[in-house]
Amino acid sequence: MNIKERLRNLPPYQPIEPFEILSERLGRPIHDLVKLNANENPYGPAPEALAALSNLSFPNIYPDPESRILRSTLADYTGVPMEFLVASAGADELLDLILRLVLEPGGKVLNLVPTFGMYAFDTLLNGGEIVNIERNPDFSIPFDQVSAAIETESPAVLFLTTPNNPDGTLPSREEIQRIIDLPVLVVLDEAYIEFCDDGGFLGQERSFIQDVKERENLIVLRTFSKWAGLAGLRVGYGAFPRWMHSALWNCKQPYNVNVAAQQAATASLGSLPFLAVNVEKIKAERQRMYQRLAEIPYLDPVPGSQSNYILCRVNDRPAATLNADLIRQGIFTRYYNSGRLKDYLRISIGKPEDTDILIDMLYALGNPALAAGSALRPVRPAPDRGRKASVQRATQETFIEASINLDGSGACQVNTGIPFFDHMLTQIAVHGLFDLAVNASGDLEVDVHHAIEDVALTLGNAFLKALGDRKGIVRMADVRVPMDETLAELTLDLSGRPYAVVHINWTAEHAGGIPVSMFTHFFESFAGELRCNLHLSIPYGRDTHHQAEAAFKALARALSTATRIDPRRQGAIPSSKGELF
Repeated sequence: MNIKERLRNLPPYQPIEPFEILSERLGRPIHDLVKLNANENPYGPAPEALAALSNLSFPNIYPDPESRILRSTLADYTGVPMEFLVASAGADELLDLILRLVLEPGGKVLNLVPTFGMYAFDTLLNGGEIVNIERNPDFSIPFDQVSAAIETESPAVLFLTTPNNPDGTLPSREEIQRIIDLPVLVVLDEAYIEFCDDGGFLGQERSFIQDVKERENLIVLRTFSKWAGLAGLRVGYGAFPRWMHSALWNCKQPYNVNVAAQQAATASLGSLPFLAVNVEKIKAERQRMYQRLAEIPYLDPVPGSQSNYILCRVNDRPAATLNADLIRQGIFTRYYNSGRLKDYLRISIGKPEDTDILIDMLYALGNPALAAGSALRPVRPAPDRGRKASVQRATQETFIEASINLDGSGACQVNTGIPFFDHMLTQIAVHGLFDLAVNASGDLEVDVHHAIEDVALTLGNAFLKALGDRKGIVRMADVRVPMDETLAELTLDLSGRPYAVVHINWTAEHAGGIPVSMFTHFFESFAGELRCNLHLSIPYGRDTHHQAEAAFKALARALSTATRIDPRRQGAIPSSKGELF
């Protein structure tokens, strides 16, 4: 029994190890690790994707072999008909599948190095020959050399990462067009396209995916690993020309995308505004990290990254040495030790606090003589969750962000686009002494209904999450709030049993330009999402402004009392049953 000779000494692709392995090896808790070595999304998946994962449909049944729901949703997102789209277990699966389809034994693949290592790996795995063309010193494409190689080598395929990994540079649209106009099958790997600066919403204006419909020599690959935070689920997709469709379906593994990946990816496509906010955070931190890295005397960061990482040249020591010193401190980057990239580090974009720890340690390691003996970085404390929560809600009509600190001081920042409603929400912060931030955008040109309803749901969910298990809280409150001629009475029980009764004898149809029925709907929606029992009545009053404001002040005071920790409970759940529903 023998292994194929060409596979006996196949150089393995070097994957990145996960948190738990790194934590055990270093003896540092997972929360203390600064993991900037795999271009993962530090903000993780959308809440809707996490909800889909916790409520999987039929995990005991094999998944749809054609991923039809996911592909249909992708068609709406990309503007490419679903018959052109194939879903995959990460874009890497499609790299291998493409070469199985088009690469004869000994066939050639054109590779613009340095670039993603899987192109060479899959070429060798499939019995092909890799033809490397060195990029220009600024990592741009040497077009004349590429054109000449196509003529002399007759490659079966050319791989081009846009933006390129590991330097993050993105060719102009005109440069990419020149490449795909060449007489060769071109695979554009757009794994990081969502992070480019001039691409509009999630990079759509810089993507070539819609060109696949009209071209015979173009394939575009995408992934959910980076922008959507689903790296652990391995789900990607590609757009393929018509002539490949039949062979693709014949050669693809039948159940290649598992149930969890299909449902989480589909949910992510329903959470685009939420995920776009996280992408913008990463792009902003990329700019800040570049500026900070440029201050380090022994590093030269490559300018112009359009991805979620920055490549740096290490000038005064081997990159392997610096990488080892950083690992010792619980900081992980990716280093290169051969070829064009010898003595380079690639640093993924993390959260701002990750950047700060990295930069502080790079300064501390600035003296090579002291680096090896430098003291270990103190373990950063586990995140103090406190009684805080941040929630985002994205629908086809609105995008809402709400943050709450139950133990705050009344700090408030509210912007819903509805001035009087902003004024009402401010009452919750000021009179409840909660730190509150609410931002909303959406279809106000239609009416205020969706915005007010979705703010109520989001805010109720934020309170629910901030309360956690509700141990030690007072739980109940009964308040009366006067507002000139108006009196509001509100009784609240944070019981876990959602029920709302709202009796207000409104004296006009609008308050502050808002239909008064929307205030009733707000309290009902808020109570349902907070899972509380809420009874609100205004027995008398003449001014709808006063009625609405008294109601929101009463809600604030009731929440302030009911959410308060009573030390006499000694952390017990406030229920004779020993649990709250």
